[in-house]
Amino acid sequence: MGLFLSDSFSIRWSQRTRGVSLALTLLAPLAWAAPATVTDPVFDPAVLDAREQEAKALKEEGKALRSEADAQLEIDTWNCYSKVLVNHCIDKAKDRRYEQREKARALEAQAAIIDREVRERRLINQLADPPAELRQPNPPAGAIKKAIDEGKTIKQVEQEKKIRDAEQSATPLKTEAEIQAASAERDRKAAEKRAKREAADQQRAAEKAAYEAQQAAKNAKP
Repeated sequence: MGLFLSDSFSIRWSQRTRGVSLALTLLAPLAWAAPATVTDPVFDPAVLDAREQEAKALKEEGKALRSEADAQLEIDTWNCYSKVLVNHCIDKAKDRRYEQREKARALEAQAAIIDREVRERRLINQLADPPAELRQPNPPAGAIKKAIDEGKTIKQVEQEKKIRDAEQSATPLKTEAEIQAASAERDRKAAEKRAKREAADQQRAAEKAAYEAQQAAKNAKP
């Protein structure tokens, strides 16, 4: 009798073990095939944070230079009134302040370049499908700007999916004409965005050219 009970228990345990093994075997491919939901950033966030702090330090240094230059001008102007050539002395003091303010402007311009670089790279990290070419050590010129103009952020993709799901559940599919109209509208907005960016780039280039011309004229001054 004891032997019979032992054999029955062994049979049931063996069947249960085979059932668990079969279930694990069937579920293993599903677990292995589950896609990752988080995409590694193209640009290291820690490096971007450090660059942002670098820009902040440059702006603070420029601000301090401006403040020091203005304060020194007041001191120099006051001292000039005890000199023989008062106006000449004041002009020299103003020239010194101008040189200091130009140094401050150069620091601020460098900070602006870093800020734009950090802003663009953070936008790339938010893209749902960033181009693989940006993961190269030296991305091609213009690749970042193109990716930002043409890409979509993770948030935008999720929002568009929610809208599509809502539309498909509430209303029938759009007609071909409606789809083409929506596509044309997206293209129009993208072109408008590119035009604004190009206009801003042209304005910055013009300002840079004017600044360089001003510097050249000052250096040419006897």
